[in-house]
Amino acid sequence: MRIPNEFKAGIVILAGVGLSFYFLYKTTTVQAEPYELKTYFTYAGDLKKDAVVKLTGMQSGRLISMKYVYDNDKTLVECVLSLDETAKVRKDSIAYIGTAGFVGDAYIGITAGTLPEFLKPGEVIGSEEPIQMRELFKKADAIAGTLDGTLKEFKTLAVNLNGLVGNVNGVVTDNRGGIERTIKNLEGISVNFKEFSEDVKKHPWKLLFKGE
Repeated sequence: MRIPNEFKAGIVILAGVGLSFYFLYKTTTVQAEPYELKTYFTYAGDLKKDAVVKLTGMQSGRLISMKYVYDNDKTLVECVLSLDETAKVRKDSIAYIGTAGFVGDAYIGITAGTLPEFLKPGEVIGSEEPIQMRELFKKADAIAGTLDGTLKEFKTLAVNLNGLVGNVNGVVTDNRGGIERTIKNLEGISVNFKEFSEDVKKHPWKLLFKGE
């Protein structure tokens, strides 16, 4: 039985249409539209439009707009984030302002969170306020002042112990070595406190970092 050419042509056309729909579906799936979330800060630091957004450390979007919002007695900065569709943010996640290195560009980081529910497009991420440098300097001055006071107390204690050794030299001859070692230890601690106090005054940002 001979198949008409019209029938063959119809099959080819239908196959072409089917392939077109398949590739259109695949392209639409791969190039999924991002979604937007909002967050608010009372202090935006060095954030700029188009800053990177990271979810648990991975780049997942961009900061697409910033504007002032006035809420009663508060002035807030509203940040609108555009996130990849695959980057799902949990309802208890927290947004914060980070810096790439010490003098790098500012970015918005988002913590992983633990709740099973995820935020929907347009909803708000809770935020954590960044540390302002002027507040950091105040903290550094306060710590340095406390260290200076402690340093003076150590010096006074060392002097008093030294005088005590002289006064009871004949009575505590056997313990003299131990007392002198205590005095030297106090003097060493005093020097360390002084060095740390000066270091805090010169480099207050070190208070931001914790040793491992």
